[in-house]
Amino acid sequence: MAETTLLQQLIPYCKTLKVLYVEDHKENQLASMPLFEDIFGRVITADNGKEGFSCYINEHSDTGCYFDLVITDIQMPQINGIHMIESIYKINPDQKTLILSAYQNEEYLIPLINLTVNGFIKKPLMLDEILCQLHKIFKKELERGEYTFAQSYRYDAQNKRLFNAEQEIMLTQNETKLLDLFLNNTQQYLSVEQIFDHLFFDNPLKDFSSHSIHGILKRFKSKMPENFIVNNKTLGYKINESLYPHQ
Repeated sequence: MAETTLLQQLIPYCKTLKVLYVEDHKENQLASMPLFEDIFGRVITADNGKEGFSCYINEHSDTGCYFDLVITDIQMPQINGIHMIESIYKINPDQKTLILSAYQNEEYLIPLINLTVNGFIKKPLMLDEILCQLHKIFKKELERGEYTFAQSYRYDAQNKRLFNAEQEIMLTQNETKLLDLFLNNTQQYLSVEQIFDHLFFDNPLKDFSSHSIHGILKRFKSKMPENFIVNNKTLGYKINESLYPHQ
């Protein structure tokens, strides 16, 4: 699959993900962060396995949610990546993990294969390889069209159902169209005219009304997390990226 196609498919979904990135070499961490921040909604860093595991525990204590993905190096001081993942799997066997390593030594790889980690990437990091691994790891979620945000909200885009924790939030047809529109355009502001065209594209005879769009937006925002939508008087409306995926 071409890199451009992968980007188009992955980025809207990955922008809803909360990621723990564990890397002991600061220069590697600093070099990788701009790339990860472009791909994911929120990235928390740790400098070794011990700190990484503490971040993992604290995130669940603070938000009630685990990280969507753990990206980690193997060789690190205090606790290495293998032992950290072992500890994580003991409390969350379903955790998705992606291993970064310059090593091809069986001494490191066999224990990770036995742990059934979800993917491997060799250093130095390349965008196309990262995208391929993410596509493999989140293939089922992408096929389901599932988004998570604001810690407890989950949207099943395929079946058009929104949940806060386990409670379903009922959306009107226009509110569902609006949520799809925002989730597919996370990086840009949408004007009132663009929103109108999207909601009423199948009704070309309907006269434009900014008042009706503002009414739909008001009712929509009342069902979503606080500050889910931000408004710029000049540019329009967009999703508040700080809510990904707790956000």
